[in-house]
Amino acid sequence: MAVTPKTNISMADENHRSVEFTVSFSEMDKLFDKNIGEFRKQVSMKGFRPGQVPKQLFVSRFGDEVYRETVERVVNGDLKNEFEKIVETWKTDEKLEIAAPAEQGELQAERGQDLVYKLTIALNKPLVAQGYKELGVKVSAAVVAENEVSEVIQDVRKRFAKEVVANRPSKLGDIVKGKYLKQVIGGEEKILPENPVFGIEISEEMSLKDLKEALIGLSAGEEKEFSISYPNDHQSTELQGKTAEYKIAITEVCELELPALDEKYFSMVGAKDEEDFKTRITDDLLKDKRQRVRQIALKEAFDKLIEKNPFPVLEEQIKFMAEKSLQRQRSRYSQQENEEEEIKISKEQLDAMRPEVSRFIQEDRLLHSIIEQESLKPTQAQVDAKIQELADSARMDFATVKDAMRKNGQINSIRENLKLELAQNLLIGEEA
Repeated sequence: MAVTPKTNISMADENHRSVEFTVSFSEMDKLFDKNIGEFRKQVSMKGFRPGQVPKQLFVSRFGDEVYRETVERVVNGDLKNEFEKIVETWKTDEKLEIAAPAEQGELQAERGQDLVYKLTIALNKPLVAQGYKELGVKVSAAVVAENEVSEVIQDVRKRFAKEVVANRPSKLGDIVKGKYLKQVIGGEEKILPENPVFGIEISEEMSLKDLKEALIGLSAGEEKEFSISYPNDHQSTELQGKTAEYKIAITEVCELELPALDEKYFSMVGAKDEEDFKTRITDDLLKDKRQRVRQIALKEAFDKLIEKNPFPVLEEQIKFMAEKSLQRQRSRYSQQENEEEEIKISKEQLDAMRPEVSRFIQEDRLLHSIIEQESLKPTQAQVDAKIQELADSARMDFATVKDAMRKNGQINSIRENLKLELAQNLLIGEEA
């Protein structure tokens, strides 16, 4: 180190530690004097040759700037490096975990005085999960009914259906096309869009009963006025809990002409025949159901495990994880050049994300404790099975996918995710 600070370590509570560094005025003065010498060599002033500006004149003109540079070098170099070494000893000797990186420290750096710099960090105490094998939670059996398969087959057929104009009033199963003539929401008339057209299928699954009833029995060329009472939990916040009045003009009523279940159709959907098509649909439905019942069982298991193993979830960690989540979202969806810019979360965003992030931290810490206690590691066969699953999903060769994942380090991520999965299996009594 270029400096030898006095170090004072304090604990605000069992999860927060502070390190205060004090660098004496004399040491800072020596570093300042050294930097003055370095900068003088680089500065030219009118009337003096390069590097020959008198020291007193140089200090009077640039002293404050050079001192700020000196402070920055000491704080961001020597003191932060020393802080990291101290934190590393806590991790090694006391098995403490960093909950979140230390935030910007408190700095006193007046020229002519001792420099004082204080950093505070949030730390998680070691966690040893208890009772994770006695939760009594089991995954319910997943069963696929024949009518569920039939519904999926019908939905898939609709994707390939042709719309045929029906010269009759609309009925269930038809597609009604038209345009809006008027919209009044919550008593306020809205300006219609430039092209106010719509096309709506009248189906049994329609959540708005008022809309379904209004669209049945209409013919092309007909106009109709009707109202819809929207529920408080409607997906559009503008419509939640409001009554809207509409006036529409019907331009066309179409019925769906479904494709025949023949060889041509099965070829289009990537199946050999009807039996193969049904088998694939059943397998997909079963996979989804198993995942859902697994998640239900895991939630129950974690509820019990968290109750058995209470520990504080630190606000600094919640904030750090929430910001990381927002950063990942930006990186995934943003095309802006500054997408790597650090995100600062707002209070409103943090309040909205806090329950979910807090729960994630609880579950994650418990799982990692179980992994450590049980020395859980996936077998090579389990890793290969996961890679095979990804290869099948992408319709790629297993060896090609595995080689690519080995080169970019993704196999390590698979291993870590499988460790978490193995720990989850212990909670719900499932075999690896």
